Amino acid sequence: MKIKKGLFRKLLKNKKAVSEILAAVMMIFMFTAAIGVVWAWLIPTYQRFQTTNVINSVTSYMLSVDNSIYDLLEGGEGLTRTVNIDSFFGQYIWSEGKNTSLRFSDAGGTYNETFTRNGIGSFSYLLEGRKGVILKEGDYAYLKGPSKQNNFFVNSTGGASYQGLTNLTLLRPASETMIIALDYRVSCYSWFDQTNDVLTITINIVQLEIPYSYLAIRGYTSLTMVHDLYETVYTASTTVATDFYLEGTLSPTDYNPSESVITFIKPLTVINYDVNIEVLVSHISIYV
Repeated sequence: MKIKKGLFRKLLKNKKAVSEILAAVMMIFMFTAAIGVVWAWLIPTYQRFQTTNVINSVTSYMLSVDNSIYDLLEGGEGLTRTVNIDSFFGQYIWSEGKNTSLRFSDAGGTYNETFTRNGIGSFSYLLEGRKGVILKEGDYAYLKGPSKQNNFFVNSTGGASYQGLTNLTLLRPASETMIIALDYRVSCYSWFDQTNDVLTITINIVQLEIPYSYLAIRGYTSLTMVHDLYETVYTASTTVATDFYLEGTLSPTDYNPSESVITFIKPLTVINYDVNIEVLVSHISIYV
C-alpha cells in the first residue's frame, strides 16, 4: 500500500497528533529504561540474596561438623561422631594441601630448630558461578576465628592468646568461585617451673584426614568422624640463657612464620633454664 506524499505533511501540521506520537515514544523509552534500571538492580540483589542464604546454610553445617570434632577431641581416642550435611548449590571437597610448621629458637641464637607435619587436611565447600557478590576476587572473611590472621595459627595460653582452634574462612580465589574452608590451628600450652627453672611447651596439632586425597560430596549425606589416633610426634630439650620464641604457620608453601607466637621472657633472677618441648597430634578421620 502506498502512502500519500501529503500524509506526513498533514500530520506535521497537526500539532495534537505530533504531541501524542512524541508522548507515546517518550513513554516507551522511559518504560524501557526503567526496566533496564530495575533489572540491573534486581539481578545482583537476587544473586547476593541467594549466595548469602547458601553461605549461611553451609556455615551452619560446617559448625555442626566443628562441634562434633570438638567432642572427639575432648572424648579422646576411639570416639565416633556422625553429622548430616547437604551440598545445596555446590559441593563439599577435601584437600590435603597444607602443612603445619613450627620453629623454636632463643634470642641468643644458641638454639634454632623446626618441625613440620605434612598432610594437614582442610574440609571445604566449593560454590561456583557466583560473580561479584559478597567478596571481591582475592578477598576473604572469617566466619569463625580471629579476624586478623594470615599464616599465624598457634593458639597460645599466654597474654596474646586467641580463643578457640577453629578457622572457618570465606574466600573468593577466582572471579566466579567462592570457598568456605574449615581449618584447625594448633593449641599450645606453656608453663614455667620457677622452683626448678624449667619451661615446658606442649603443642597439640589437630589433623583432619580422609581415606582419599580428594572427596566430592553432592546431595544430602552423612559424615562419620573418628578420633582414631593420638600420638607424640616430636620431643626436644635444650638449655638457654635468653628469651625463648615459638613461631608457626599453616601453609601449602615453604615455612614462613608471620609473627612470634610465644615469647617467653627470661626472669632476671635466672641465669640458665631448661626448655622441654612436646608436639602431639590428634588425628581425626572423616568417612562418607
